[in-house]
Amino acid sequence: MVEQIVEQMKKLIDDDVVRHGSRAMSIRGFARDHHISAHTVAEAYERLVAQGYFQSRPRSGFFITSPHDYGTRTAENDDDREPDHLWQLRSHFTLPQQKLCASSGRMPSDWIDGELIKSGLKSLAAKVDSNLGQYGDPYGYGPLRNLLQAKLMGHGIHTQSEQILLTNGASQAADLVIRHFLRRGDKVLVDDPGYFNLFSNLHQYGIRPIPLPRLPDGPDLDRLDALAREHKPVMMFTQSMLHAPTGSCISPANAHRLLKLAEQFDFRIVENDVYCDMLGVQLPRIATLDQLSRVLYVSSFSKTLSSATRVGFIAGATDVMRDLSSLKMVASITGSQIDERLVYHALTAGQYRRSVERLRFRLAESQQAACDMLEGAGFDLFCRPLGGKFIWARHPAIDDSEDIWRRAATAGILIAPGKVFRNNLQGTPWFRLNVAYSQEPALVRFLSGLGLPAHA
Repeated sequence: MVEQIVEQMKKLIDDDVVRHGSRAMSIRGFARDHHISAHTVAEAYERLVAQGYFQSRPRSGFFITSPHDYGTRTAENDDDREPDHLWQLRSHFTLPQQKLCASSGRMPSDWIDGELIKSGLKSLAAKVDSNLGQYGDPYGYGPLRNLLQAKLMGHGIHTQSEQILLTNGASQAADLVIRHFLRRGDKVLVDDPGYFNLFSNLHQYGIRPIPLPRLPDGPDLDRLDALAREHKPVMMFTQSMLHAPTGSCISPANAHRLLKLAEQFDFRIVENDVYCDMLGVQLPRIATLDQLSRVLYVSSFSKTLSSATRVGFIAGATDVMRDLSSLKMVASITGSQIDERLVYHALTAGQYRRSVERLRFRLAESQQAACDMLEGAGFDLFCRPLGGKFIWARHPAIDDSEDIWRRAATAGILIAPGKVFRNNLQGTPWFRLNVAYSQEPALVRFLSGLGLPAHA
């Protein structure tokens, strides 16, 4: 009943049926006229106040307002804006529902197991204790870190609990590393193409990214040798497995050689492995070979559990984690105990492993179909990924994928041009495709006709 009152009142206000600034009916009057309890009405009114639709004035009652009246800006249409590094993120939040976002990092809502979060919430609620009213451990929820020790052991990475720091997603982990280790003017190696948000983060701190070409079996190590001699980088940021946007994985031989080069030129490696659970085959990570001596290992649960929880982690040497924990306390005191416990309960409920297996199988089927469709339509593939959700492709008749972006927009499809995945936004014929959307009829028709002239 409370929810019905709230939703109906919000609709009346949004539709301008009820005038802004007018006085709402009193709680007692509303209850009397609708034959319900005053307690029910009071709770509904309080929710409307909390959501910005009502304003409570002492001794005067409730007045109609609207959250839309408080200077909220109409979101810009980001599929029309010239793409930059943040364009890809903005499109998640401003994209009209009727648009097909074919290169988004998002999964279709029915591909992620919502029951995992529901069961985690139920388990969490059943075990609520007084500690939830207090700050948590700056390192993060202890039982979850213990669980991560076992998870890392599965990759052959041996850790102690104090070598793992929970973070607000993988992005905060990277931010902590940047602020602790790097100074304005430092040079760091980055994947080219690579993660657009990392480029933005480095730029805002005055760090100079040195693009390192990505090959189907990992970073171009011959080029790395030359770049390291020339620039003397302090650090390297790379995605080892199911690299975004190319979908490629570093080979064991290249991982070993990469570590040798890092030792030779004395730089640290930040290994981003956020798609680790989407990889169905067992491959050694860079951190497996290094055992967290020179490597900092970063991952999160946002890709397979829920991006809403914002729980990630970073693993490294004990003294480094102690320093990063102090920096985290300065920035945010601790992480969210509620989110961290929710992830723990979701992971230990027994459904997560089966859910991930179903997701991997579904992605593998879509990956195969997408690769076949693209090659059949005349596209070149960077590689056939071992799993995950991304394909990096180009059409030999199109020199710059920005042309694909513009033509797709007129067809109601959003395809990110490849330049948003490059440090200096350099043009490229390559573009990213999320295989979860690759069988959409409108997308198949569009891609099949891409080799034709734009007016065809």
